[in-house]
Amino acid sequence: MIHQLSHQDLEHVYADAVNTIQSQMNFSDAVQQLEEVARAGHGKAALFLAELYYQGFRVERDSLKAQYWQNLATMQA
Repeated sequence: MIHQLSHQDLEHVYADAVNTIQSQMNFSDAVQQLEEVARAGHGKAALFLAELYYQGFRVERDSLKAQYWQNLATMQA
C-alpha cells in the first residue's frame, strides 16, 4: 500500500505522476497517484493537486478540491 512507502519512494511516485500530467499522457491515473501520495503525507503532491484544481489544469476546475488539498498541504508542513 502507498501509506507504507518511504519518503524517497513517495517522492518518486510524485515525480512520475507530475511527469505524466505534464506530458499529457494518462493524467487521470497520475492524478489518482498524486492523491494517494498526498494522503500518505507528501506535502508537495498536495500543493500540486491544489494548483491543478485551482487552475483547472487537465482536471475540472474545482475550488473546493483545491482548498482541500491546500489545507492538507498546510497541515503536512
